Amino acid sequence: MFNTPRKDMAFIKKDRSGISHDPHPLSTIKPENRVFHHAFKATADFLTGPHLAVTAQKFQQSMQKNINTAPVQDEWIEMEDLLGFLRPLIAHSTVEAICGPDFVRRFPDFVENFYDFNGKVHKLLYGWPGFLLPKAWYARERCISILKEWRATTIEQDFDGNGMMTARWRYFSKMSGMSDYGVACQDLGILWGMFSNSMPSGFWLFWHALQDRTLLAEAATEIDACRISSDKRISFLETKQITNQPLLQSLYAETLRKYAAVYITRTTEYQDAQVLDYRIPQGNMIIINSNIAHMDERNWNTGARGEHPVTSFWGQRFLTSSPDSQSSLTPSEGIDSGYSSATDSLAESKPEIKRFSLERYKGAWVPFGGGFHMCPGRHWVKTQMLLSFAMITEAFDIELLATQELSLDTSRYGLGALYPAEKARFRIRRKQANA
Repeated sequence: MFNTPRKDMAFIKKDRSGISHDPHPLSTIKPENRVFHHAFKATADFLTGPHLAVTAQKFQQSMQKNINTAPVQDEWIEMEDLLGFLRPLIAHSTVEAICGPDFVRRFPDFVENFYDFNGKVHKLLYGWPGFLLPKAWYARERCISILKEWRATTIEQDFDGNGMMTARWRYFSKMSGMSDYGVACQDLGILWGMFSNSMPSGFWLFWHALQDRTLLAEAATEIDACRISSDKRISFLETKQITNQPLLQSLYAETLRKYAAVYITRTTEYQDAQVLDYRIPQGNMIIINSNIAHMDERNWNTGARGEHPVTSFWGQRFLTSSPDSQSSLTPSEGIDSGYSSATDSLAESKPEIKRFSLERYKGAWVPFGGGFHMCPGRHWVKTQMLLSFAMITEAFDIELLATQELSLDTSRYGLGALYPAEKARFRIRRKQANA
C-alpha cells in the first residue's frame, strides 16, 4: 500500500513488543527497535494537549489565508463539486499545519500527488501492478521521494510543523533495520491516516448541515460563542471551546457513525484468546467491522417514536437532555429513548440543557477502534473537522442545488470514511464582512 521495501517490512514484523510503555514480557526486541510503540507514542504525544492546540492555531492561520484567496466573490456562483471545493482548502491547511510552511513552499506538488495516490489506494492495497495504475504508482513514488528528501534536508531546530514528525525521525534514526526509503514510506502512511479520512468525513458533515437551515443556524450560534476576535473578518476560534460544543460534537460523532467503515484488526500474538464462545488460536488475526455496530438499531437512540433510524443522519443523536446544568443525570440516563421517566415533569418546568455524551455508546461508536489501541490521531481529526466546518461556513454562504440522497463509493470499504459516489452541485458566495 505504501510500498515499504520487503527488508524493512521484515524488520517491522519482528516487533512483537506491543505499543504500551512496557514491552510484552515475552518480547526480546531491543528498546530502540520497538517500531509500533515509538510510532504510537509520537502521535499520542504531539496530537494532544498543548501541542495539538498549537497545531490547531497554525491550521486556522493557514485556513484563513486559503479562504481569503479562494476564487469566490460577493455574488452567487454555481459549482459542480462540493468535495472538490473543500479539498484544497482543507488539505493545504492541514499539510501546512502538520508539515510546516517550508514544506509547502518546497514541495507544492505534494497535495496533488497525494490525492492521485489516495484515489487508487485500495487497488494498490490489492496489489495492482504499475502498468495498470501508472498515475497512482508515479504519485506514490513522488510522495515518497518528497518525504525522503524532506527528512534528509530538514534541520530540526528550524522545523515549524507538528513535532510528531521530528519525533518519528529521531526514533527511526536509532533503529538498526530501517532504510531511509522505508522511513519515508512509513511517513506517507501516517500522513495518509491523517489526511485521507478527514476529507470525506468533512464533506458529509457539510452535506447534512447544509440541508437543514435550522441545524446550520444552531451550529452557527455555537461557533459564534467560540470566536476569539469579535471581528468576523479575523475569524480565529478557541479550539478547546469549539471541540466541546454539544451540537458540533454530535454532528461530528454522527458523521463518523454513519460514514466511517473501518476494519479494526487485533492479533493473538502470544496466546489463545477467548471471545464469548469462540476460541481464537495464537498467531491469528481478528477483524472487526465497525459498520456492524454503527448500524445496529439496538445500540442507538432513534428518537421517541423511532423516527430517526440508524440508516438516516440525525445530528442530535448524541445529545442528552437535562433540566438544568446542575442535573445529576448521567449521560446515558439523559438520552431520550422514547420511554417516560420520573424526570419528565421536571424537564417540563425547567429549560433543557443539551449535553453531548458518548457514555451510552461505549463499544458501539468505534470509528477509531477501541481500548488502548484506539487511534491516537482521533483528537486531531475532531479538531480539523470542526474547525474546517466552522471557518468555511463563517466565510461563505453555501446552498446545495440538489439534496437527493447521494450513493456511497464502497470501493474503499474498510479503509475509513466512505466517499460519495456522485458530485454534489452547489452555489456559493462570500459573506459580507459586516454580516
